[in-house]
Amino acid sequence: MRSKVLARNKRVASRSFLSTYTADGGLFQSDEWARFQAASGHEAHPLSGVGFEGHAFVHDLPLINRSLFIPRGPVLDMAGLASEELKSGLLQIARNTKAAWIRVEPQTEESLAVLRTMFGESQVVPAPRDTNPRETFMAPLNGELENWFARMKPKTRYNIRLAEKHGVTVRFSRRAEDVEQFLDLVMATTSRKSIAPHPKTYYRNFFAILPEDMCVLALAEYDGQPIAGALLVFFEGTAYYLHGGSADTKRELMAPFLLHFRSMEEAKRRGCHRYDFGGVRVRSKQGANDTDWDGITRFKQGFATGTETFLFPGTYDIILSSSRYALYRKARRLSEWHRKLRTLSSRIASL
Repeated sequence: MRSKVLARNKRVASRSFLSTYTADGGLFQSDEWARFQAASGHEAHPLSGVGFEGHAFVHDLPLINRSLFIPRGPVLDMAGLASEELKSGLLQIARNTKAAWIRVEPQTEESLAVLRTMFGESQVVPAPRDTNPRETFMAPLNGELENWFARMKPKTRYNIRLAEKHGVTVRFSRRAEDVEQFLDLVMATTSRKSIAPHPKTYYRNFFAILPEDMCVLALAEYDGQPIAGALLVFFEGTAYYLHGGSADTKRELMAPFLLHFRSMEEAKRRGCHRYDFGGVRVRSKQGANDTDWDGITRFKQGFATGTETFLFPGTYDIILSSSRYALYRKARRLSEWHRKLRTLSSRIASL
């Protein structure tokens, strides 16, 4: 009995540490996220010591061997950090897993500076691309609904009411049949936008691994048929919108607006104080021609005008094996060229 109490207290302490020293609430370094990642095929290794907490996840690459990924971390208490213990812990996990590099997503510029000091400037380099969005948007859930509506853009308020007027409804579920309907929406969306989805088992694992009080599916329906969906996870006062999808039809009903409004209400009911919409691009835009994220950014910011986005330093690689890392970068460039050639070939074929 005493061991169970101690284990429970350790989990509570870890959750408290993560929520205190992260800007995004700490979900992606939590024990729950580690269990989910392990079920999805990424071996999880705990990383815990004086002034740091979290997990490193193993990613296998054909021929190139392995790397470690620490999403939104490592999470550091800058005032009480034992940096040599952190470095030793990272290197030990890397040795145990035979990782050629460690991919990190520091919470702050100060955390990034610590890692560069620990490993050397030349060993900590920007990754070829950001794994998770560098910039995110979190809508506050404080106040009554009148306060929420006052913070919205007029067009957002209008579209919420328009969806209601047309008879769109939203319900929350974890039923297997509803998860499968959500997967149909995800696949329709990824096909429409020409992006690669996760395997279906990845989405199913959310409901197989995470408990009911932590994960739920929101479905917007019209005439009993789902036309938009959102996968929500709740952790330490933050509601995370992690995945979504919408049907190819009935776009004029503006279902996603009502879907997220009801999801925000559900998050507030569950004790959350903010709703994480995920990636946007405002301060992280790469010049005037960077417009790919404009539509989704306007949509998300419409729910809470005047709310600042949060900008992370980005994704970095700590190089442990220069030769294997160079091979990875070369393979990635070849893959990118191959993708561009396929795209060009398909366009030529359509002429």
